[in-house]
Amino acid sequence: MIRKAPSHASERRVLGILSAAVDGILWLPRPVLTVLSFVLFIILWWLGTAIFPNSGFIPTPGEVAFRAINMFRRHDLVDGIGASMLRVLVGLVLGTVSGVIIGLLMGRSRLVSALIDPVFQLLRNLSPTAMIPIALVWFGIGESSKYFLIFWGTFFIVAVNTTAGTQATPQTRIRAAQCLGATQTRIFFTVVLPSALPYIIAGVRLGVASAFMTIIPAELLAAQEGLGALLQQASLNGQIDRMFVVLIIIAVLGFSTDRLVQYLAENVLRRYTSYQSEQ
Repeated sequence: MIRKAPSHASERRVLGILSAAVDGILWLPRPVLTVLSFVLFIILWWLGTAIFPNSGFIPTPGEVAFRAINMFRRHDLVDGIGASMLRVLVGLVLGTVSGVIIGLLMGRSRLVSALIDPVFQLLRNLSPTAMIPIALVWFGIGESSKYFLIFWGTFFIVAVNTTAGTQATPQTRIRAAQCLGATQTRIFFTVVLPSALPYIIAGVRLGVASAFMTIIPAELLAAQEGLGALLQQASLNGQIDRMFVVLIIIAVLGFSTDRLVQYLAENVLRRYTSYQSEQ
Protein backbone atom coordinates (compact mmCIF):
# COMPACT_ATOMS: atom_id res chain seq x y z
CA MET A 1 0.00 0.00 0.00
CA ILE A 2 1.45 3.35 -1.07
CA ARG A 3 1.08 6.19 1.44
CA LYS A 4 0.37 9.63 0.10
CA ALA A 5 2.68 12.39 1.12
CA PRO A 6 1.06 14.55 3.82
CA SER A 7 -0.37 17.76 2.53
CA HIS A 8 1.17 21.00 3.76
CA ALA A 9 -1.84 23.05 2.80
CA SER A 10 -3.12 23.22 6.38
CA GLU A 11 0.29 24.31 7.67
CA ARG A 12 0.53 27.04 5.06
CA ARG A 13 -2.98 28.14 5.94
CA VAL A 14 -2.09 28.42 9.64
CA LEU A 15 1.11 30.31 8.85
CA GLY A 16 -0.83 32.64 6.58
CA ILE A 17 -3.35 33.37 9.33
CA LEU A 18 -0.57 34.04 11.85
CA SER A 19 1.26 36.30 9.40
CA ALA A 20 -1.92 38.26 8.72
CA ALA A 21 -2.56 38.60 12.45
CA VAL A 22 0.97 39.90 13.05
CA ASP A 23 0.65 42.38 10.19
CA GLY A 24 -2.69 43.54 11.57
CA ILE A 25 -1.20 44.13 15.02
CA LEU A 26 1.74 46.08 13.58
CA TRP A 27 -0.67 48.38 11.76
CA LEU A 28 -2.27 49.43 15.05
CA PRO A 29 -1.45 52.93 16.34
CA ARG A 30 1.57 53.18 18.61
CA PRO A 31 -0.47 54.09 21.74
CA VAL A 32 -2.57 50.96 21.26
CA LEU A 33 0.56 48.82 20.91
CA THR A 34 1.95 50.41 24.07
CA VAL A 35 -1.20 49.54 26.01
CA LEU A 36 -1.12 45.99 24.66
CA SER A 37 2.48 45.64 25.77
CA PHE A 38 1.61 46.69 29.32
CA VAL A 39 -1.45 44.43 29.40
CA LEU A 40 0.69 41.48 28.28
CA PHE A 41 3.24 42.27 30.99
CA ILE A 42 0.54 42.39 33.69
CA ILE A 43 -0.93 39.09 32.48
CA LEU A 44 2.48 37.41 32.63
CA TRP A 45 3.05 38.92 36.08
CA TRP A 46 -0.32 37.59 37.30
CA LEU A 47 0.41 34.15 35.83
CA GLY A 48 3.73 34.10 37.65
CA THR A 49 2.08 34.81 40.99
CA ALA A 50 -0.63 32.24 40.25
CA ILE A 51 1.90 29.51 39.45
CA PHE A 52 3.97 30.30 42.57
CA PRO A 53 1.38 31.49 45.12
CA ASN A 54 2.34 32.70 48.59
CA SER A 55 6.03 32.85 47.68
CA GLY A 56 6.41 36.08 49.64
CA PHE A 57 8.78 37.53 47.07
CA ILE A 58 6.44 38.76 44.32
CA PRO A 59 3.12 40.39 45.22
CA THR A 60 0.17 40.12 42.87
CA PRO A 61 -0.78 43.05 40.62
CA GLY A 62 -3.91 43.55 42.74
CA GLU A 63 -1.91 43.83 45.96
CA VAL A 64 0.45 46.35 44.40
CA ALA A 65 -2.46 48.39 43.01
CA PHE A 66 -4.19 48.40 46.41
CA ARG A 67 -1.00 49.55 48.15
CA ALA A 68 -0.45 52.26 45.54
CA ILE A 69 -3.95 53.65 46.11
CA ASN A 70 -3.33 53.82 49.86
CA MET A 71 0.01 55.56 49.36
CA PHE A 72 -1.58 58.12 47.04
CA ARG A 73 -4.34 58.79 49.55
CA ARG A 74 -1.80 59.46 52.28
CA HIS A 75 0.21 61.70 49.86
CA ASP A 76 3.33 59.57 50.36
CA LEU A 77 3.74 59.01 46.65
CA VAL A 78 2.74 62.53 45.66
CA ASP A 79 5.37 64.12 47.90
CA GLY A 80 7.98 61.53 46.91
CA ILE A 81 7.35 61.99 43.20
CA GLY A 82 7.59 65.77 43.49
CA ALA A 83 10.89 65.66 45.38
CA SER A 84 12.48 63.09 43.08
CA MET A 85 11.34 64.73 39.85
CA LEU A 86 12.76 68.09 40.97
CA ARG A 87 16.14 66.49 41.60
CA VAL A 88 16.05 64.64 38.29
CA LEU A 89 15.08 67.82 36.43
CA VAL A 90 17.84 69.95 37.95
CA GLY A 91 20.56 67.33 37.45
CA LEU A 92 19.36 66.46 33.96
CA VAL A 93 19.26 70.09 32.79
CA LEU A 94 22.71 70.83 34.21
CA GLY A 95 24.18 67.67 32.71
CA THR A 96 22.52 68.18 29.33
CA VAL A 97 23.53 71.82 28.91
CA SER A 98 27.10 71.17 30.05
CA GLY A 99 27.37 68.02 27.94
CA VAL A 100 26.15 69.76 24.79
CA ILE A 101 28.59 72.66 25.24
CA ILE A 102 31.60 70.43 25.91
CA GLY A 103 30.60 68.02 23.15
CA LEU A 104 30.31 70.81 20.58
CA LEU A 105 33.68 72.20 21.59
CA MET A 106 35.41 68.82 21.38
CA GLY A 107 33.72 68.02 18.10
CA ARG A 108 34.65 71.30 16.40
CA SER A 109 38.09 72.04 17.84
CA ARG A 110 40.97 69.62 17.49
CA LEU A 111 42.89 71.53 20.14
CA VAL A 112 40.08 71.33 22.68
CA SER A 113 39.59 67.65 21.89
CA ALA A 114 43.31 66.92 22.31
CA LEU A 115 43.39 68.67 25.69
CA ILE A 116 40.07 67.52 27.17
CA ASP A 117 39.33 64.13 25.62
CA PRO A 118 41.96 62.04 27.52
CA VAL A 119 40.76 63.27 30.92
CA PHE A 120 37.16 63.07 29.76
CA GLN A 121 37.51 59.43 28.69
CA LEU A 122 39.20 58.67 32.01
CA LEU A 123 36.52 60.22 34.22
CA ARG A 124 33.50 58.87 32.37
CA ASN A 125 34.35 55.36 33.58
CA LEU A 126 33.40 56.41 37.12
CA SER A 127 29.76 55.61 37.74
CA PRO A 128 27.50 57.89 39.83
CA THR A 129 27.42 55.21 42.52
CA ALA A 130 31.22 55.28 42.73
CA MET A 131 31.06 59.06 43.21
CA ILE A 132 28.76 58.89 46.25
CA PRO A 133 31.60 59.12 48.84
CA ILE A 134 33.12 62.10 47.01
CA ALA A 135 29.70 63.75 46.75
CA LEU A 136 29.24 63.41 50.50
CA VAL A 137 32.61 64.99 51.21
CA TRP A 138 32.18 67.83 48.73
CA PHE A 139 28.50 68.69 49.17
CA GLY A 140 27.31 66.99 52.36
CA ILE A 141 23.97 65.19 52.61
CA GLY A 142 21.88 68.06 51.26
CA GLU A 143 20.32 68.55 47.86
CA SER A 144 23.56 69.58 46.16
CA SER A 145 25.05 66.09 46.43
CA LYS A 146 21.97 64.59 44.76
CA TYR A 147 22.07 67.17 41.98
CA PHE A 148 25.75 66.42 41.45
CA LEU A 149 25.27 62.65 41.17
CA ILE A 150 22.48 62.99 38.61
CA PHE A 151 24.56 65.57 36.73
CA TRP A 152 27.49 63.13 36.70
CA GLY A 153 25.35 60.34 35.31
CA THR A 154 24.00 62.57 32.54
CA PHE A 155 26.88 64.81 31.50
CA PHE A 156 29.22 62.24 29.94
CA ILE A 157 26.49 60.47 27.97
CA VAL A 158 25.25 63.70 26.39
CA ALA A 159 28.79 64.95 25.73
CA VAL A 160 29.85 61.74 23.95
CA ASN A 161 26.79 61.76 21.70
CA THR A 162 27.15 65.46 20.95
CA THR A 163 30.81 65.03 20.02
CA ALA A 164 29.94 62.14 17.70
CA GLY A 165 27.17 64.12 16.06
CA THR A 166 29.37 67.16 15.55
CA GLN A 167 32.15 65.12 13.98
CA ALA A 168 29.64 63.31 11.74
CA THR A 169 28.52 66.54 10.06
CA PRO A 170 28.74 65.96 6.27
CA GLN A 171 31.67 67.87 4.80
CA THR A 172 29.66 68.48 1.63
CA ARG A 173 27.25 70.61 3.62
CA ILE A 174 30.07 72.61 5.18
CA ARG A 175 31.79 73.18 1.82
CA ALA A 176 28.50 74.18 0.22
CA ALA A 177 27.95 76.78 2.93
CA GLN A 178 31.50 78.06 2.50
CA CYS A 179 30.98 78.41 -1.26
CA LEU A 180 27.93 80.56 -0.51
CA GLY A 181 30.06 82.85 1.64
CA ALA A 182 28.83 81.74 5.06
CA THR A 183 31.00 82.64 8.05
CA GLN A 184 32.22 80.04 10.53
CA THR A 185 29.66 81.21 13.06
CA ARG A 186 26.83 80.88 10.57
CA ILE A 187 28.09 77.46 9.46
CA PHE A 188 28.10 76.34 13.08
CA PHE A 189 24.51 77.39 13.79
CA THR A 190 22.97 76.52 10.42
CA VAL A 191 24.92 73.39 9.44
CA VAL A 192 26.84 71.77 12.30
CA LEU A 193 24.32 72.17 15.10
CA PRO A 194 21.28 70.98 13.10
CA SER A 195 23.26 67.99 11.78
CA ALA A 196 24.32 67.05 15.31
CA LEU A 197 20.84 67.46 16.78
CA PRO A 198 19.69 63.84 16.22
CA TYR A 199 22.76 62.64 18.13
CA ILE A 200 22.08 65.16 20.89
CA ILE A 201 18.49 63.94 21.20
CA ALA A 202 19.73 60.35 21.46
CA GLY A 203 22.15 61.43 24.17
CA VAL A 204 19.40 63.21 26.10
CA ARG A 205 17.22 60.09 25.98
CA LEU A 206 20.07 57.98 27.31
CA GLY A 207 20.72 60.68 29.90
CA VAL A 208 17.10 60.50 31.05
CA ALA A 209 17.46 56.77 31.67
CA SER A 210 20.72 57.34 33.53
CA ALA A 211 19.15 60.09 35.65
CA PHE A 212 16.34 57.82 36.83
CA MET A 213 18.79 55.00 37.51
CA THR A 214 20.87 57.42 39.59
CA ILE A 215 18.08 59.02 41.61
CA ILE A 216 17.62 56.02 43.91
CA PRO A 217 21.23 55.70 45.13
CA ALA A 218 21.39 59.50 45.28
CA GLU A 219 18.35 59.64 47.57
CA LEU A 220 19.71 56.94 49.83
CA LEU A 221 22.05 59.63 51.20
CA ALA A 222 19.94 60.41 54.27
CA ALA A 223 17.10 61.82 52.19
CA GLN A 224 13.94 62.48 54.22
CA GLU A 225 11.68 62.56 51.16
CA GLY A 226 11.70 61.18 47.67
CA LEU A 227 11.12 57.83 46.02
CA GLY A 228 14.51 56.56 47.17
CA ALA A 229 13.60 57.31 50.79
CA LEU A 230 10.27 55.50 50.39
CA LEU A 231 12.05 52.51 48.87
CA GLN A 232 14.55 52.38 51.71
CA GLN A 233 11.81 52.58 54.36
CA ALA A 234 9.87 49.80 52.66
CA SER A 235 13.01 47.65 52.49
CA LEU A 236 13.76 48.13 56.19
CA ASN A 237 10.17 47.19 57.11
CA GLY A 238 10.03 44.23 54.72
CA GLN A 239 7.08 45.70 52.78
CA ILE A 240 7.57 44.06 49.39
CA ASP A 241 4.33 45.39 47.91
CA ARG A 242 5.35 48.93 48.87
CA MET A 243 8.76 48.36 47.27
CA PHE A 244 7.09 47.23 44.05
CA VAL A 245 4.93 50.37 44.02
CA VAL A 246 7.98 52.64 44.24
CA LEU A 247 9.89 50.69 41.59
CA ILE A 248 6.93 50.81 39.20
CA ILE A 249 6.48 54.55 39.76
CA ILE A 250 10.15 55.17 38.97
CA ALA A 251 9.89 53.09 35.80
CA VAL A 252 6.70 54.88 34.72
CA LEU A 253 8.22 58.32 35.34
CA GLY A 254 11.34 57.42 33.35
CA PHE A 255 9.26 55.96 30.53
CA SER A 256 7.02 59.04 30.41
CA THR A 257 9.96 61.43 30.38
CA ASP A 258 11.63 59.50 27.58
CA ARG A 259 8.41 59.53 25.57
CA LEU A 260 8.13 63.29 26.10
CA VAL A 261 11.64 63.83 24.73
CA GLN A 262 10.85 61.54 21.81
CA TYR A 263 7.63 63.43 21.08
CA LEU A 264 9.43 66.78 21.08
CA ALA A 265 12.11 65.36 18.78
CA GLU A 266 9.59 63.91 16.33
CA ASN A 267 7.28 66.91 16.20
CA VAL A 268 8.91 70.13 17.37
CA LEU A 269 12.35 69.29 15.97
CA ARG A 270 11.22 67.17 13.01
CA ARG A 271 13.00 69.49 10.54
CA TYR A 272 16.37 68.44 11.93
CA THR A 273 15.85 64.96 13.36
CA SER A 274 14.44 63.64 10.07
CA TYR A 275 17.72 64.38 8.29
CA GLN A 276 19.50 61.26 9.49
CA SER A 277 16.70 58.92 8.40
CA GLU A 278 16.86 60.32 4.86
CA GLN A 279 20.51 59.36 4.34
